[in-house]
Amino acid sequence: MLKRTVHFIGFLVNVDDSILKLRLGDGFEIEKKSQQQVMQFLSKIEFHYGLNGTTQGVLGFGTDGKSSGCYCVVKHNAEEFEGTPQGGVVSRIGRLEEIDRSVRNKIRLLRLFREGNILLRYSFFYYMKDSEPAVFQIGREGPLADMTRFKLEENEISKAQLFLLNNKIPFNKPYVQLAFESFELSYEIHNLGLAFLSLMIGLEALLNPGQYELRYRISRNAAVLLGKNYEESASIFKEIRELYDKRSNLVHEGNRKAIGQEDVLILRDYIRKSIKKILTTGSEKQDLINALNTKGFGERH
Repeated sequence: MLKRTVHFIGFLVNVDDSILKLRLGDGFEIEKKSQQQVMQFLSKIEFHYGLNGTTQGVLGFGTDGKSSGCYCVVKHNAEEFEGTPQGGVVSRIGRLEEIDRSVRNKIRLLRLFREGNILLRYSFFYYMKDSEPAVFQIGREGPLADMTRFKLEENEISKAQLFLLNNKIPFNKPYVQLAFESFELSYEIHNLGLAFLSLMIGLEALLNPGQYELRYRISRNAAVLLGKNYEESASIFKEIRELYDKRSNLVHEGNRKAIGQEDVLILRDYIRKSIKKILTTGSEKQDLINALNTKGFGERH
């Protein structure tokens, strides 16, 4: 029976030209296409898939911060399936989901590498039929609540490559996975207060030793884990205690005005750094807590 070669294309949002220097591996490449090129592709399918106006949702940014072309993740010859006499394709859904999930997990890791809501907004599997793309599976991801741009500095490219190589989702420690999912959720919530609470849950999942003195113990554990010296640990301890006070104010009094975008970014960065630090140790949670209890400020490194 006729075989059909299937291709993959996905559209990144909240990125700029710096993403083009990154190599995702596993046959995936990042390319920049013009708006006209993307329209030629989407015009063949948007009516059938309810994607009218999609192009406006996949435009990225140039180095000047202005709207640029579309940043695409592509994998040519992603898979080969049997064709049908009617010109279609007999696909194995599980295999397509595996391919889609593998690239989305790489994008998820990049949000953990550094700040920025990089997102694979739409993805398509397609084959060529009479010289035209025939799409037979589409993926969407959202909501697009956070528009923070993901931008890699020149000295971060090799570090990002190494981070992708050395880490894999899901993480093998359940408490780290829970913290990471709470971290991710903060990007998807429009309400700053709820995003903040999601992040605080993530911090507690990582560093909460028990039911008592949570404010003090979590703040101290974070300070010991992350502080490179006494002064930095002391600063972290003070800042996280203040963030925890805001959390209590929000939960007990419903005071949403106490939480600002800066608070969300600061707390998110603490979780990001904590997860990355814990991933390098591979510690079980209780072993981590015990180790932190034996150290003072600035002694962890």
